Amino acid sequence: MKSTVTALAFAAAFLSVGCGRGHAIFNVDVYSFMVGTGKDTVPYAIAPNTTDSASTFQQIHLPPGFGSSIVESATIAGGADVRNTTGAGAIGFRMYIAADSAGTLDSATAFAFVGVSDATVTGPGVTPVIIAGGLTPAVLDRFTKEDVWIRIVARGRNTDLLNPVIGKMVLTSLMFRVVMQDNIL
Repeated sequence: MKSTVTALAFAAAFLSVGCGRGHAIFNVDVYSFMVGTGKDTVPYAIAPNTTDSASTFQQIHLPPGFGSSIVESATIAGGADVRNTTGAGAIGFRMYIAADSAGTLDSATAFAFVGVSDATVTGPGVTPVIIAGGLTPAVLDRFTKEDVWIRIVARGRNTDLLNPVIGKMVLTSLMFRVVMQDNIL
């Protein structure tokens, strides 16, 4: 893996020298870090007439050599299944990015927040959720470090006065696309 990343960095640097100012585009398969570990699943249980959330953390190791580069943009794409067992309400996906796991807990200071529209759930069933969007400019610097921490949240709302909303949100894919200037060495 390390030799592949080094070869890619060398190829990107070589191509950029011959072509003037260039860009390197990296697709980081975040889902592959999580699948099979249990961190791809966020169980939720929301008491009647409340709003609550549950989350999981993941450290993502980035390829070496990004420190001298400038990240121009970063986007996220993926999907999740909301697998509701009981109750009716709304469940949404949120993601926070920070330098460490503790930093992802403070939504006011976390480097990024990605949220998608809440999925309406009613009784047992599976509701797919599409995850897409650009990451905020404040998060771009995080991708010049050796690693990044993410916290994935299932945030739910239950307006029922008697019954809880219980289930789990399961990631089906999650990718970061990072566009950098060609200073990777």
